[in-house]
Amino acid sequence: MRNLKLLAVLAGGIVVLSGAVLLGVWLLVNPNAYKGKIAAAVKESTGRELKLPGDIKLSVLPWVALELGPASLGNPPGFSDEPFLSFTRASVRVRLLPLLRQRLEVARVEVQGLDLRLRRNPAGRGNWQDAEPSAAKSDVDHTAAGPALASLANVRIENGRISYEGITLQKFNLETGSLAADRHVPLNLTFDLETAPSGDQLSLNAKLDLSQEAAGETLRFSAINVSGTLNRTGEGRPAHWDLLAPEINLNATQQTLAAPAFNFSYSGAQLTGAAQASHILDDLRVAGSVTLAPLLLREIEPRLSFSLPKTRDPKALSQLSGTTEFAYDSHTLRLTHLQLQLDDTQLQGNLKLLAGNPQALQFDLAADHIDLDRYRTSAGDRTPAGDRTPASVPVAAGSALPASSANPELTWDASGTLTVKSARLARLDMSDLRVTVAAQDKVLHLFPIEAQIVGGRSSGELTWDSRATTLSVDEQLTGIDMARLLANATGKGRLSGRATLTLKASARGAGVDALLKTLTGHLDADLADGALEGIDVEHEISVAQALMDKSAAPAPGSTNRTPFQAFRLSAQITNGVAETHDLTIASQALQVTGQGRANLATRGIDFKLLASVVTAPSRTTDIPLKVTGTYTDPTVRPDIQGLAKDQLKHKLQDILKKNGLQGLFTK
Repeated sequence: MRNLKLLAVLAGGIVVLSGAVLLGVWLLVNPNAYKGKIAAAVKESTGRELKLPGDIKLSVLPWVALELGPASLGNPPGFSDEPFLSFTRASVRVRLLPLLRQRLEVARVEVQGLDLRLRRNPAGRGNWQDAEPSAAKSDVDHTAAGPALASLANVRIENGRISYEGITLQKFNLETGSLAADRHVPLNLTFDLETAPSGDQLSLNAKLDLSQEAAGETLRFSAINVSGTLNRTGEGRPAHWDLLAPEINLNATQQTLAAPAFNFSYSGAQLTGAAQASHILDDLRVAGSVTLAPLLLREIEPRLSFSLPKTRDPKALSQLSGTTEFAYDSHTLRLTHLQLQLDDTQLQGNLKLLAGNPQALQFDLAADHIDLDRYRTSAGDRTPAGDRTPASVPVAAGSALPASSANPELTWDASGTLTVKSARLARLDMSDLRVTVAAQDKVLHLFPIEAQIVGGRSSGELTWDSRATTLSVDEQLTGIDMARLLANATGKGRLSGRATLTLKASARGAGVDALLKTLTGHLDADLADGALEGIDVEHEISVAQALMDKSAAPAPGSTNRTPFQAFRLSAQITNGVAETHDLTIASQALQVTGQGRANLATRGIDFKLLASVVTAPSRTTDIPLKVTGTYTDPTVRPDIQGLAKDQLKHKLQDILKKNGLQGLFTK
């Protein structure tokens, strides 16, 4: 019992003596007197300048605590004179009793007003990297060591700032739980990020656990729950986002990051996938896969910074989903095995975006079916009649003329191929559509454009030069159903038959109306086994014959249709006016020739025809007809003036013949 009392007194004496020693240190030692030595030691070991303009405060009870006023640590040689790191206040608290047993247990580290400036020099070396080893320091004795760090209970950084190459983190706040090598460390992090020169802003609030592998190089972040907002310049209100991931591994030495699985949402869009990144500080490269859950576009529209167009089908642009593998570096973004679904259209293939000035797009895409009429503007938003594409202008399947109210400016280079199994545009059904695209220096070239269309085949090419707003078309339609082709714009065809059409022309203007008014080129048309719908030429011949014979007009009974075996013409187009001098229409009953013109912009027509009935030999006179109105609503009437001239000519020939002078005007 006496021995136990003796040990207790001895232990108490040691504690009192140790406390008295520490109290003496606190009372007699001024830590500010060692600033010079501390700065010199840092300079010698790191090559960096340490400045301690503020006071250093030391306390020993109830903790061994060290507090620094303003301080800064400079850059290594080869960088600017601005500080690498600075803060307004920092403090460290160490548990007293473990320290007496050569165990360093830090209760808390606090830093306020941290300002960390990460920079690279012209050689590409970062100022956070250690200075190159020096041979002169190779003989420094590193054997002396203080107490080993047993634990670090808490780290807190308040109101910090971190900047790196146009990226600035403001209001940086970090708090950790106990930092121990054998346990997960809870971590809370918040900051506001701004990028220059775009001015985009991002806020972040993160909660996660942090641990370190036994090798000490890889940090493992687990139970990750991150959320915030993104405010892009010019896009209105901020959009909410969040990120959930079971685990992310970071190796700062090897500059790698791996997320085996993640769930990311942004403004209602839900993405899942996996990603691996390398060279995260030097030259970021990311690869992985991502899946977009079905996104109801119309429902999230109020939360977006842009409006979806009003479409003829109110259910169009209703749902989007997709999946792809991706690879990104500073020069390229690749999307491979891409599968997208927009409404009832499935699109698959590969995409590549190339950085540069201008940026470039390469693609190889295939779609199963798309009804483009669903996505055209609604009835209340239709363009004026003068801005609609008339049926008489053959346009390559799948091609589109520029909008009448815009001047498209191509800012991307592009090359690739798009195939569509079936499509519908302007009530025309197309299949096996294939378009090859090449865009460079603000010139878009579609060649070839091929498709099965209205029972025939379309092939050709189209070039749009946005610099001069000029359009060039070289198009051939072979074996097409002319009635179906014309019906897409007029509601009913005025011409039927199997047709071969060839158009080679150019135009200038920012819209369809302007292009039609300046269209210049050549058109050839050859139709077989068809009819002029809405026109009965044989009936009009009978009316004209009755006028000539001064007999009763034929009884009403027009078939409103003129069948033919062949219909041919060639037309020269000048500033939107097509003019022909070789129109021929032939059938077993009729023979028609003519000439005239059609205004493509106004749809007006003015043709003069000479028609004869082949099956009526007694009618030897060609009957002149006039066709006027529009090509969607033509009017056919006998040419009275032409008839009078023709009758006068025949009477004169009869008089000359009776007097033996029939050859007078031919000699």
